[in-house]
Formats: sequence, C-alpha cells, structure tokens
Amino acid sequence: MPHLIWSPSALADVQRLYRFLARKDEEAAKNAIKTIRVGVKILAHQPEVGRPVKDMDPVFREWLIDFGSSGYIALYRFDGEATMILAVRHQKEAGY
Repeated sequence: MPHLIWSPSALADVQRLYRFLARKDEEAAKNAIKTIRVGVKILAHQPEVGRPVKDMDPVFREWLIDFGSSGYIALYRFDGEATMILAVRHQKEAGY
C-alpha cells in the first residue's frame, strides 16, 4: 500500500514555517500546517502529479500547495513503494 514518509529535514521545515507564521498569527500558522499536511496526501497515491525539479535528478519532484495568495512547495521522491517528503518551503523562499 502506498504511503508517505516525512524526512527529518522536512519535519524541521514544517516546524520552522509554523514558528515564522505563528509570530504574526497563530491561527494562520495552524491552518498553513494543516494545509501542507493535507496537500501532500495525494502524493501517496499519485506520486507522478508533481513537476520534475529543474537541474536535479528526475527522481526529485515538486508539489505546489496553495495557501492564501501564495503557498508552499514540497520536494519529494517516489521509490516505487513510498513517497518521501524531503523538504517544504514557502513559494517566496529560494532553494531547498
């Protein structure tokens, strides 16, 4: 059965994003994290939906998660059995 695995660095990214947003609005921070967690669930069943990452090995893909007027990007890879979330960043952040 397909499933998601969160890497330690991706979990740290989610915590960092929460802390950043919670300084301004804790409710928005909670909603953002919920949106990210729900947004990546599709990757367990349809890992090919994301776009390949430019200048990286084709096994790495990105999935866009809308939130407000912007959103988040999850970097992931699928190994044939599981989808691993490797990193999460805000769309306005550069790189991973």
